[in-house]
Amino acid sequence: MTLPHELSAHIMRKQPTQKRAQLTIDAIFEATSQIVDREGVSGLTTNKIAAKAGFSVGTLYQYFSRKEAIFRAMSQHGRSLVLRELESYLFSVECSQDPQDIVPEAFVRRYVQICIQGFALGKNYRRAMNRLCWLLEQPEETAVSLQNMVDRLMACLKYLQHPQLPVLDETQSFVLSRSLMGCLRSASLERFEPMESEAFEDQLVELLMSQLVRNLVPA
Repeated sequence: MTLPHELSAHIMRKQPTQKRAQLTIDAIFEATSQIVDREGVSGLTTNKIAAKAGFSVGTLYQYFSRKEAIFRAMSQHGRSLVLRELESYLFSVECSQDPQDIVPEAFVRRYVQICIQGFALGKNYRRAMNRLCWLLEQPEETAVSLQNMVDRLMACLKYLQHPQLPVLDETQSFVLSRSLMGCLRSASLERFEPMESEAFEDQLVELLMSQLVRNLVPA
């Protein structure tokens, strides 16, 4: 795992520059997520995190001065992961596909899958980390992240000029991002069951498609 540059000095005491240090940070994040998932935030201490991660609390303090700093770093890291994945996907579409060859439903579905994995479900400790982010970060931080994702989608659609994928206006974009935020937040905090994830994905695809299709003028 390579940590993003936005994990600045006021959050982390030092930046990991070697693979071993990056693995240490990864272990701290995973241990924190697992403890919070079992015991809640109130049961979390730096000593518990260090013990769960398998090293001394002194090693933890080399990177984080307190547990709140770990929360902030995890939140920033988790959100940056999904934004990078989304950027990679949309950039690949913009560069490698003829807009006329794009199947709208398939395009929207991949976008939704990235949102679900990055903000709600995920695998292993990523799921727990998503839940921790929703619990601890400020609401405006989450809103900004999701608005950025929708804005990037709109920029892609503007570039593609696909006749069946029009660009939403500012109000429609706002409604879409907040609709997504509500669904993803609830799925994460309410511990949505993996067996239901396919139906959940289908419903979010339908939500996005309805927002886009309603903008089309009937022939």
